[in-house]
Amino acid sequence: MKEFARADGYFERFYQLVPDSGTGYRSSGVISYIYNLLELKKYEKGFQLIAAEKQSLGAYADFHFACGAFYTQAIFADIQHYIGYLPEIEQSYRRCLEIGEVPEHEGVFGNGSFKAAYNLGVWFEVNGKAKEASAYYKMAAEKGYQPAKERLKKII
Repeated sequence: MKEFARADGYFERFYQLVPDSGTGYRSSGVISYIYNLLELKKYEKGFQLIAAEKQSLGAYADFHFACGAFYTQAIFADIQHYIGYLPEIEQSYRRCLEIGEVPEHEGVFGNGSFKAAYNLGVWFEVNGKAKEASAYYKMAAEKGYQPAKERLKKII
């Protein structure tokens, strides 16, 4: 319903009450909390949450995908303050590809493959590395991801 401010209190309560392990819904709840904090531009709280969860959610492509999106938006919001997180963007999406698609995690299809590859393509393209960008766009395009096909046409 896009009521991010209203959801924030519920996410905070969820995070306080949910056990650290042993629940199948914890990972998706924490990842959703990260996205909610991103929508609210609560960057400091989001960075704290990410740091606290890196160990327990490190095997989830969706977690790293959310981190990549979070780092990107935070840096765009305040480049001077968050510039130190710049390398984390590439690392997050590379980690997604390393993990791959894990159906047991019940994550978003593509976060461990073509969506992460596409975002790496964008990353390299904006950094002036067309060869690397093309390689990642091609990887995503081979999975049928239309935005990657469109970017490939523009790069070539």
